[in-house]
Amino acid sequence: MELRRADIGIGRVIIDDHGVSRRGLVHTHALAWLEIRDYRLTIEFHGQAPDALYLADDLLGAVLFARDVAAASRGESRIRLAIELVGRDDRVEFGALRFRHANEAIAKIVEQVHPRLLAAARAELAEQGVVHFGPLALARDAITWSGRSPLPRDEVESVELFDTSPACLRVMAHGKALPYGKAPTAEIPNLGAALELAAELGYRAHRSSLFIRGA
Repeated sequence: MELRRADIGIGRVIIDDHGVSRRGLVHTHALAWLEIRDYRLTIEFHGQAPDALYLADDLLGAVLFARDVAAASRGESRIRLAIELVGRDDRVEFGALRFRHANEAIAKIVEQVHPRLLAAARAELAEQGVVHFGPLALARDAITWSGRSPLPRDEVESVELFDTSPACLRVMAHGKALPYGKAPTAEIPNLGAALELAAELGYRAHRSSLFIRGA
């Protein structure tokens, strides 16, 4: 898959069997699939209020982008995605603001890397009893956010996506109007694994208002 610029800039993004690369006039940034240690996903809305973002039922890959791929690939989606792929020695970044068909490409990338990154997160949880996703730390008995006092599992109302723009991941506590923790999704490494492991641990990781309205 090859993405061309949607503006007057120079460059392209290549997604193939080897990995992902962004090629510019002077520099090329490239990561093989197995070199990708985590991804940071940005979800923004433009135009009218969002009505089409949804997650897979099993949270696989976290975001499947807009209501249908055809609309997204035509650039008609109200949702604009961007991704940063992080390796040990390099990073690759691109998004729908500058590249055509970026939503579709990002969904394919997340689907490709999600199983391996989820397995690594599960291994970290099994070995250490806690798994970290940026400011979020998940354990079987509590959630911790950015070093705050742990929130016991029976006090956790939900771990959810919230439709600000950019979209945020937030943890809500029972009986509290303000989030226990909140951050843009771009600050949460491996968003799909975070949501899936939260659900596996028994926390209420649900779709909230980002899912299809009226469905």
